[in-house]
Amino acid sequence: MTAIQITNLTHDYGSGKGVFDLSLQINPGETFGFLGPNGAGKTTTIRHLLGFIKPQQGQCSILGLDCWNQSVQIQRNLGYLPGEISFFDDMTGLEYLSFLQQYRGLSKAKTRTQELLD
Repeated sequence: MTAIQITNLTHDYGSGKGVFDLSLQINPGETFGFLGPNGAGKTTTIRHLLGFIKPQQGQCSILGLDCWNQSVQIQRNLGYLPGEISFFDDMTGLEYLSFLQQYRGLSKAKTRTQELLD
């Protein structure tokens, strides 16, 4: 089973922006760099992999799970840190991690809160 499979992914925003007929396969244990200039479609591709947006054409899967139809299962085991992250001004680091823990329905016993704070 492949870790990440993208087949003929297309999402056209118009004016030549988006992702066009992208196909790639990443196997378990393989190191992969996803590089390109601004506007090349890197973020759009990642958002498809996370199930945030639906492909206009093609499909994406992670460990055999369809990224659009099974996004909840994928997001339970996948972390994502966007480049444009912003924190709430009125929350400490611990409060933010607790918020995310509640949002994702995680019990306190199963988290890595202290590890992340350290």
